[in-house]
Amino acid sequence: MRDSISSTSQPTDSELPFSSQPTANGVTSGEPEVVVIKGPPRPENYSSATSTEHKEQSTMNGTTPAALNVRRSIDRQRKEQRAVSSILSGVGLALLLIIAGFASLSAFGGYVLWKQIQNQSVTLGVMEQRINKELALLQARDAELASGLDSAGAQLAKQLSTVEQIKSQVNRNDKDISTLRQRLSMLEGDSGDRRR
Repeated sequence: MRDSISSTSQPTDSELPFSSQPTANGVTSGEPEVVVIKGPPRPENYSSATSTEHKEQSTMNGTTPAALNVRRSIDRQRKEQRAVSSILSGVGLALLLIIAGFASLSAFGGYVLWKQIQNQSVTLGVMEQRINKELALLQARDAELASGLDSAGAQLAKQLSTVEQIKSQVNRNDKDISTLRQRLSMLEGDSGDRRR
């Protein structure tokens, strides 16, 4: 597998994090130089079973450490994408719930307003009927008062005419009394003259 990769594409220095080292022959090899860093000494009873098992599994699967690193990075990116997608889906769900809440509140408010408008229209109809009844009563009273005023005016005119008639009668009576007094005085004068 390494041979196929190195044969198909020649890596350049800018593509790889390491540069190929010249060998003793002066020819550069495609393999990087491996530097072994010694760690603390291992205990005497240490067995390298895990490292041999890991090497065996990697050779059985045909994967190299670079492929494992790529696989790990791909897994990490998948986990990150899942986390980001779960966060975004949570935010979207929260926004949808907020929008649905506002829509339900506005629908409830519209229903309440519609009920209030219906109640107001009913109360306006009742008030209009009451006003019409009161107006009809007031018009009937006005007609009664107008007829009463007309009859009172007629009676007043009659009384005025009777008063005028009484005045004329009183004037006649006054004239009659004055004539009677004159006659009486004349009669008294005649009787006085006769006595003498």
